[in-house]
Amino acid sequence: MIQLKFKKIKCFRLVILIFLILLVACNSPKGNIKNSYNQNKTTAPFSKKGILLCKEETSLLLINNKTPLKSDDSLNTNLLIDKYKDDLIIIDLTKVDSKELSQGQTIEIWFDELQESFPPKATVEKYKIIMDKNK
Repeated sequence: MIQLKFKKIKCFRLVILIFLILLVACNSPKGNIKNSYNQNKTTAPFSKKGILLCKEETSLLLINNKTPLKSDDSLNTNLLIDKYKDDLIIIDLTKVDSKELSQGQTIEIWFDELQESFPPKATVEKYKIIMDKNK
């Protein structure tokens, strides 16, 4: 009887020891785990190309190779969203210097996250002007 209790205690201690080893292994410092996403990020992982329809703090990027009509220049933001809602991304330009951007330019934007709204929204991390209609 005493020998059986002793074996149960040994087994219980062994289970606890294994559990603690696994717990410590799971909580190892993240520096030991190589993760390319966490390494010095120089560019945001996602990009989209399109035509800048409206330039404000919150702007509109027309995507999917759509070209706006000349008459669209006079439409306000809400009408543009209604007209192109399936081919539009609402972009937040507060994180970048957007002084050189103007309506009608073809640009490529990079962003970390595309919010699943209708139309989708993204905060621009960087951009590149591909074609300037004013030049």
